[in-house]
Amino acid sequence: MKVESVKQRINNQAVQQLYQQYKPNFTARVQIPERAVDINLKNEIKAFMPPSIKGMKKFSDNMGEVQNIIINALGTGLVAPIFIKWNPLSKTDEDTRTYSAWRQPVSAVIAVLTQVGATIPFNRMVDRLANNGYYDEKYNKTLFQDKSYIEKITKRLYPFASKEQIANMVQAKMKEQQTNLINMIKRDNIVMSRDNGETFKMSEDGYKNLLNEVLDEHLESANKEVTKCLETTIPKKTKRAEYYRTNKDEALKIFNDLNKLVDETPNPKGIKKHVKDLKKQYKNSDPELQAIFDDILDRRGNNPEDLRIAVKAKLTGILRDIDFYTTKNNFSTKEELAKFVKNYENENRLAPLEDEIKVLNEMKKMVKSHAPMTSIENYIENEVKKNPDHRLSKFKFSKEIAEHLQEQIKNNIKAHKQLTGLRVSLLILPLSCWVLNWTYPRFMDALFPNLSNKKHPKEIKELVNKANHQTEVKS
Repeated sequence: MKVESVKQRINNQAVQQLYQQYKPNFTARVQIPERAVDINLKNEIKAFMPPSIKGMKKFSDNMGEVQNIIINALGTGLVAPIFIKWNPLSKTDEDTRTYSAWRQPVSAVIAVLTQVGATIPFNRMVDRLANNGYYDEKYNKTLFQDKSYIEKITKRLYPFASKEQIANMVQAKMKEQQTNLINMIKRDNIVMSRDNGETFKMSEDGYKNLLNEVLDEHLESANKEVTKCLETTIPKKTKRAEYYRTNKDEALKIFNDLNKLVDETPNPKGIKKHVKDLKKQYKNSDPELQAIFDDILDRRGNNPEDLRIAVKAKLTGILRDIDFYTTKNNFSTKEELAKFVKNYENENRLAPLEDEIKVLNEMKKMVKSHAPMTSIENYIENEVKKNPDHRLSKFKFSKEIAEHLQEQIKNNIKAHKQLTGLRVSLLILPLSCWVLNWTYPRFMDALFPNLSNKKHPKEIKELVNKANHQTEVKS
């Protein structure tokens, strides 16, 4: 016992020493000095999601062949029997319909057991192969291996490490992978690993497409904002500013009173009820006032305090706009006001968008001319130095490329699982049918002997013949 105790202590001490300098390396890659990794904005946003939304997102992210099989099985096992059993258009007798209806849930259970039983191990095999480098660059995850995969390898390498030590080493490895990938992109040299320990460089076309896809996403978003500004924002602001100009006293009274009510009312639902009452009270007023009420009612929050803050912020914005369009800038005509709104939005909204589009298009030209990543990122930095408020001031090209590559490969693997999983399901379909044909008569014999075809072959045959109007059943 003392020897074992000493041995365990020595092993734990060895792990402690290894951990201080350890960065698990599971693939044949040259080590790159670790750098600070920025916070993932998507994860930060996810942290504020309510549980119901998180659940829906997780289900959507994990939606694959297994979920499809289960959903189809639920439809087969729960819905189909109802229509078979109580089909008013069927001329088949009730016992025959009942016998047929029970076949559906049995078939559904067998389908889940056989198809899911084959699909789950297959999906795990695909994940393992993707993580250890069996696939080419389209499905290769050696640069950003899954947390579960890293944890499994770490436990195998350090069997005496504690859970906390394992968790810390896994976290360190994931950060290191992210840093390594970003550094590779900065050097225009994405190197993936194979399962035999060799490495290979990402193809030039694949790398170039990766850069263009990131830029195209930002260009698409910026162009949509330009369209929205021209077709929606400017016309809406013009209408609203005109209402404030012609109904200044009414607007100030309504929204100052509402603002005070928000400060005095702890329950924001009561505020919304008051807004609905105001809608009825001013139903014959300017339609734009009704639109403002609707904007307030559209405010949302995960809890009462968040909702109160959202409503308060909206009212603050409304009062600011009233002051801006009536006091700070006083217009005598509708046309003069409309011209001001257009010029203001062009300068403060459209011009920054157009500058962003110009920079992104220039970056695309640099990518096309095979400019190195350092030159592209230096170009962005110089543009931001000219204008610290530039819309691309927080744009980290290398980081976004890394995130896009991870998402792309994740989606490729998901599609691969679904397509190949479907093939696996089709291959085992004959087995499922054989199991169903073997199981179903025995199931019916055990639970519904009166309906069983085995125990009452003549009776069932006569019932079927009657349904087909071939003969009459003798009493």
